[in-house]
Amino acid sequence: MAPEILAGIFPAPENDMEKFVQSKYVNEVSPDTDHVMEQVVGPVDVSNVLLTMSMTDVIVNEVDMLYYGDLAIGTPGQGLTFDIDTGSADLWVPSPWCSTCTKNHYDGSQSSTYVDKGRRFAVSYGSGTVYGTTASDTVAIAGTAVRNQTFGVVYRESEDFQEYPNDGILGMAFGTIAQSRGLTVFETMMKQGKLKWPCFSVHLARGQETGSEMCWGCYDPTKATGPISWFPVSHRAYWSIAIDTGTTFCYFPASIAAEIYAQIPGSKDASASYGSGFYTYPCASKVDLGFVFGDVAFRLHPDDFNLAINYSECIGGIFAMDATEWPSNLAIIGDEFLKSWYSVYDYSDGGRVGFAPSVNNQ
Repeated sequence: MAPEILAGIFPAPENDMEKFVQSKYVNEVSPDTDHVMEQVVGPVDVSNVLLTMSMTDVIVNEVDMLYYGDLAIGTPGQGLTFDIDTGSADLWVPSPWCSTCTKNHYDGSQSSTYVDKGRRFAVSYGSGTVYGTTASDTVAIAGTAVRNQTFGVVYRESEDFQEYPNDGILGMAFGTIAQSRGLTVFETMMKQGKLKWPCFSVHLARGQETGSEMCWGCYDPTKATGPISWFPVSHRAYWSIAIDTGTTFCYFPASIAAEIYAQIPGSKDASASYGSGFYTYPCASKVDLGFVFGDVAFRLHPDDFNLAINYSECIGGIFAMDATEWPSNLAIIGDEFLKSWYSVYDYSDGGRVGFAPSVNNQ
C-alpha cells in the first residue's frame, strides 16, 4: 500500500492539445475539438469545465500513505470509498458476506440495476489478495452515472486491507490486465461518451488530509505550474514506467537501489532493523535525487524521500525489491514522487503518461 491553489499554465495547444483530444482507442468519444480548445486556452471558470473528484490523504506518522475518493454504486446509490490505483485495473467492493471486511459494503440485493455475472474473481497486489465473484451495476462518479460497469464483489480480503479506511480499490490501469475480464471504469466512461477527453489527471497533496483531486477526462490547470512532459506507454497494460498512485513509495530492483544509496555518503542497508528493502542515511546528508524518463530529469522532493528520523539516521523512501519475486527491469514509482508532479494519463495514440510541475512545490 502504500496546496495552495493558483492559476497554472495549460500546455501550449500546438505542442499537446492536437493529439490530446483525439482517441484511437474508443471511437465513441468524439469531442468537439474547437469547443474544447476554446474552453481550455481561454480564461474560464474551471469548475464549469472539469469533472473532478476530491480525494482524502491518509497520513500515518507524518507520511502520506494512501489517497482515496468516494463513489456510489447501485440504484439507489450506495456510497463507498476507494483507493485510486493506477497500478491495477479492477474495481472491487466488499460484500455483506465478507467476514474479513471490516468497513462499508455493497449489497447487490438492494439495487434495482444489479446483475450477477457469476464469474470467480481474485486479485493479488504487491501486498494483499481479495477473492469474490463478478457483478455489474451503475457506478456514479462526481455525479456522472456509468451504466453496466463490471466489478468484483469480494467475500474475502487479506488483513493487509484492514488497516486503512478505504472500502475497496478502483483500478485505473488498462483493462487488458483486469481480472474481471471487463472494461475498467474509465474505459466504460469513454465508451459511453461521459468524458471530454480520453485522459484523467491526478493531483496528490502533501501532508494535508484535503486538497487532493482526480480529474476525469480532463486536466486541471490550477494544479500545475508548467507544461506537461509526455512519455509513451510501451504497451496497454500498466502505465509504464510503472506509475502507480496506489503505491506509497518508490521501489527498484535490489541492485539499482544499492547503487542509488551508494551515492549517499553514510547510507546503509537497514533490512535487519526495519525490514526487507529498507535503507537509512545520515540526516545531515544533503540528498538531491531525481529520475530521468526519456531525456528529462524529474526531481524527487527531499521531504518526501525522508520518511522518518531515528536519532541522527533518516529512513530513505526508495526501497529494494526482492529479486525472486519481481522482474529485474521493473521500477514502481509511487506517491512519494507524484506529490511533486501533477500526472496525466492519456489513452490516445497508443497511450502516454505526462508530468507537469505540481503546485505543491511552490
